[in-house]
Amino acid sequence: MNLLARRAQIKLARDGVGMLKGKREALLKELIARARELKVLRRELHRRGRMSVAALAMARAVSGTPELRSTATAGRRPLDVRVHYRDVWGLKLAEAEQRGLVRPAFERGVGCIDYCSHVLESSESAERLLEQIVRCAPAEHNLRLLGEEVRKVSRRINALEEQLLPRLREDVRAINRVLDEREREDVFRLKRVKKKLRSKSTAKTESGNSVPAPVESGL
Repeated sequence: MNLLARRAQIKLARDGVGMLKGKREALLKELIARARELKVLRRELHRRGRMSVAALAMARAVSGTPELRSTATAGRRPLDVRVHYRDVWGLKLAEAEQRGLVRPAFERGVGCIDYCSHVLESSESAERLLEQIVRCAPAEHNLRLLGEEVRKVSRRINALEEQLLPRLREDVRAINRVLDEREREDVFRLKRVKKKLRSKSTAKTESGNSVPAPVESGL
């Protein structure tokens, strides 16, 4: 029974390794695809970041820091960003939905005539940078989740292949050795029993075939 149980466990572990390898392959494909997508998003993020820093430096040089702070205070508003989650291989991958992050100049709470064009351009470039940050954030989060899941699946595969399966195979070999030894002992006992039965049968046959010696009479 122990031998049958170990063999069933080995088959179950092998099936589990096959399923985990298939899951890991699918996760790797998803990871590579999203990594390429994030690479494009990061490249655009760096481009907008450089443009925003340059526009901010120009606006500060032309209008000064107080005017920039005044524009920033007037343009404060809550962001309309909604995060949705999609189930992929048991993982909750995030998707961000944004609305109206980049506003027209007249919606920033300042007059277009009262402020320098460099200040307005700096505000717009900052909002475009924020828009790209909102796009990159869930992509980076998803990539980190996928990477962690790939590592977890790889650790499970290694645990099955390097620890559980070798231990089960060693148990099977040990049980087989014990069973073989018992089988040899049983065969040896059967041979001894047959030998004893044969010797008893031979002894009976010899005693039945023997003729009693004649008795000499003195008469």
